[in-house]
Amino acid sequence: MTLRPALAALTLACLFPLPAAAETAGESIASILDENDLSLVTPLSEADEERYREIFERQEDGDWKKADALIEALGNPILLGYVLEQRYMHPTAYRSSYPELARWLDAYADHPDAAPIYRLALRRKPAGASPTRPARRRWRTDEAAPLPAELAEDYETNAARQEQVRRIELRLRGMLGRGHAAQAQSYLNAPAQFNALTRPQTDRARGWVAEGLYHQGRLTDARKLATLASDRSPDSALLAHWIAGLTTWRTGDHAGAYPYFARMAVIEEQEPKLRAAGAYWAARAALAAGRANDVEPHLEIAARFPFTLYGQLALGQLGQGSGIDWTPPALTVADYNRLKSMNPRIERAAALRQVGLIREAEDELRWVHAELPKEEDRTLAALTHVLELPTAQLMIALTAGAEREENAPLRAGLYPVPDYAPNGGFEIDRALLFALIRQESKFMTHARSRVGAAGLMQLMPRTAAHVGGDRSLMRSTSRASDKLYEPGYNMQLGQSYVAELLSRHNGGHGDLFEMALSYNWGPGNFRRWQARNPIDDPLLMIESVPNREARGFVDHVMTNLWLYRDRLGEPAPDRDALAGGGLPIYESVEHGGEV
Repeated sequence: MTLRPALAALTLACLFPLPAAAETAGESIASILDENDLSLVTPLSEADEERYREIFERQEDGDWKKADALIEALGNPILLGYVLEQRYMHPTAYRSSYPELARWLDAYADHPDAAPIYRLALRRKPAGASPTRPARRRWRTDEAAPLPAELAEDYETNAARQEQVRRIELRLRGMLGRGHAAQAQSYLNAPAQFNALTRPQTDRARGWVAEGLYHQGRLTDARKLATLASDRSPDSALLAHWIAGLTTWRTGDHAGAYPYFARMAVIEEQEPKLRAAGAYWAARAALAAGRANDVEPHLEIAARFPFTLYGQLALGQLGQGSGIDWTPPALTVADYNRLKSMNPRIERAAALRQVGLIREAEDELRWVHAELPKEEDRTLAALTHVLELPTAQLMIALTAGAEREENAPLRAGLYPVPDYAPNGGFEIDRALLFALIRQESKFMTHARSRVGAAGLMQLMPRTAAHVGGDRSLMRSTSRASDKLYEPGYNMQLGQSYVAELLSRHNGGHGDLFEMALSYNWGPGNFRRWQARNPIDDPLLMIESVPNREARGFVDHVMTNLWLYRDRLGEPAPDRDALAGGGLPIYESVEHGGEV
């Protein structure tokens, strides 16, 4: 199949600089705006915006003739790559030829969605042909969590043996990941492994094994191993301190648990969430053991980490605010023009946002983040706020390390507040729904997990069918199931499910920990475990859940909830109740009272 003349001409045009009129259209608008207002800076004229929107609609329906006429009328071909991609990848109404796919790759290999076009081109290429490969995405990673000093020194000074150490640790973590804690302990104790590791390395590994034993319910074995490692390596055995503290607490010996948590709290070189946890539990143990003078100093340590669950609880107990400035960074015309000149993705993302292609705009900005120097993080973050792209806001803020003080201007992006709402409006507070969405999908409306969970709130088809009263939602090929990717409908069903789960727990009053566990782990799994392991202390209960993903889910969702409360200027009554020794009962602050 040959490329139609109009399309061929436009494809070739995209290989060369745009006409002057197209190049300057966005700049002429920008030049007349107030310095801090870019809400109207758009690369496309109103006419082209309408044309592109209609082109995508016509092509969705396979109306190529009408689409071709609209394409010929375009003044700015900035989105032609996306137009052709939609056409060439149409599931039923168009069969693309190899020459079409090859020309597309020659012109648009930098597009985030180039990989599917390339794979199709490989299937259709003639012998000897070699299509242009898609551009490889660059990645920017955040800084790794620091290691305690004596442990870091061991890894640095024993470089010749580090490959052996790495293999031992990798195998050990693999065993533990499969639930084989006893096997991991035997492996670690064998001479070949034991003699290859230094004392701090061995005790670090013992902490991993002790954690595995703890979550299998082998509390005595876990305590024995953890206390051994903690006592041998008090300056570095972080996880051993944690498990030694928890297992000792569970015996009722709060005074005996205190020193293990306190050891953990004073080590600066560790993840903030671990240090906050150790400090908060040290405060709990001190209070329970009658060490009144040791309570507040440990709460103060935990409160230094407001982006953690225990940091938030410490703030609640101390009656302090977070001190977080949620003001998004400002963007000037000069900022925008500088970004445009540095990378073509910037203007392409703005054009995509202008015509309503949110996912594609998000992808362009997520790709460009690693292509720009770190010095442009603030400016790029500002652009994501102007364009109202929540996933890009979040991913850029996370990757840039916005929780760290030096990157504080990016913090608004950590907790986006998009203009999403359930069909029919909010009945559950925004803060709670956004807390779940942030963890489940990172605001990607078309997110789909490998097990089939769909949309913003990652609803399983069976769950969606149950709360929506529509069995067709269980069929992945049905039009009804496609609705799960519509933000309003997905949030409507998700909100109903959250309300149902809240009504099941604590006599219908809505325990947030139990709701979150049921949401992630499944109500049946949680009920069965709870029946076998009745634990009255809600914090101890969460730390004892055997499913690592479920534990992490509760931690993240509750932290998200309290930080969304903070960003929205709302109180956090459930946090304050938990910090005061009560239960985390959901209380709506937007709709008045409990569920």
